[in-house]
Amino acid sequence: MSKRYSNKGFAQRQAAAQQPKKDNSALIMALISVGISLLVVFGAGIAIFASNGGFAVKVDMEEVKSEIDSFEVSDFAETDDVTNYVKITVEKHGDIVLRLRPDIAPETVKNFQDLVKSGHYDGKTFHRVVQNFMIQGGGFDESGIEASTPKIMGEFTANGFHNNLKHVRGVISMARLNGANNSATCQFFICDATSAHLDDNYASFGYVLAGMDTVDSIAAVKTLEEKPILTVKIEKVVFVDPLK
Repeated sequence: MSKRYSNKGFAQRQAAAQQPKKDNSALIMALISVGISLLVVFGAGIAIFASNGGFAVKVDMEEVKSEIDSFEVSDFAETDDVTNYVKITVEKHGDIVLRLRPDIAPETVKNFQDLVKSGHYDGKTFHRVVQNFMIQGGGFDESGIEASTPKIMGEFTANGFHNNLKHVRGVISMARLNGANNSATCQFFICDATSAHLDDNYASFGYVLAGMDTVDSIAAVKTLEEKPILTVKIEKVVFVDPLK
């Protein structure tokens, strides 16, 4: 008996081969679009990471409070090196030693260090004083002429930069124009009292290690509309290092 080969299987294969192939171009384009979106998000994340000095630093405020005014001015020695410690000498009032925190506000600290290194603050004044609030200076000389220095980014939470160094008594922060987050230049203020309403809205970047008695002395001067009646002159600002 001769074999008969069925054409059924062959016909089915032919029919399948002749079916139109599924168009995957839409799926491919969707995958490409998702990939691009992920790259954009990743890039934005890197940009935020870089602009915020890396991952946000968690500040232990109890530790900060314990450091504030816990040293003597004599515990520090002047140095020609750029450090994270600065001494402000104020005529007729005394010295203030600050610890700068670049891990919290890197651009703000760098700007402050550059100004110290250039001698910018020598001869400037504390031109605004509000007792039980803050003392503000670094922008005007004795004749009342305001210095012009470059603006920097406001490194504070309300400006998209995580900064949780609170404005407790002894903290130094950057002054700026109201409603202009990136308008800080060279003027700074030191809190004479805890001022929680400033938290997240101003770039705090360090605190007083020694010399709160000097801050209090300045805060107690007689003023007229927040301006000292007698000039409060900054003799010089220098870098220092701890002796121990």
